Amino acid sequence: MSFLTGKQETITSVPSDVAGLRQGLAGFLQNQGPEGAITGLGRGENLDMFTKLFQDTLSPVLAQAKESAGNLTGSSLGNVIGTAAGRSTSDFLLNLLNQRASRFASLLGGLSTTGVSATPAYKPGFLDYLFQGAKAAAPFVAAAA
Repeated sequence: MSFLTGKQETITSVPSDVAGLRQGLAGFLQNQGPEGAITGLGRGENLDMFTKLFQDTLSPVLAQAKESAGNLTGSSLGNVIGTAAGRSTSDFLLNLLNQRASRFASLLGGLSTTGVSATPAYKPGFLDYLFQGAKAAAPFVAAAA
């Protein structure tokens, strides 16, 4: 019967301007979707800039792999080039995701805790309200008697 007695609880408060920014940011992220939050592009937009960036990053790596392969042919050459291409692809994707994640974190960072305060407060229960009412009614009951 915890509703009868009051209890101590923590109340968080957010300034109205920060709350408005949070709602606006949440709406923006909902419209963008997760892919937009990662790439910075809206839904259905062209990803050619990422394709070109990937090709520009991969070309020198493949050229260096071919150069280091020397006189190798067949599957040996394929192993050297495939390993270099795989490493370059994973490095490219990890770098891209790391950049975008830091962009996303900086976008959310200030709004996640700015202006939020948590203060302990007493939340009255039913008996608290009952006794407050009895105290307020006491002068009237005493005057009537």
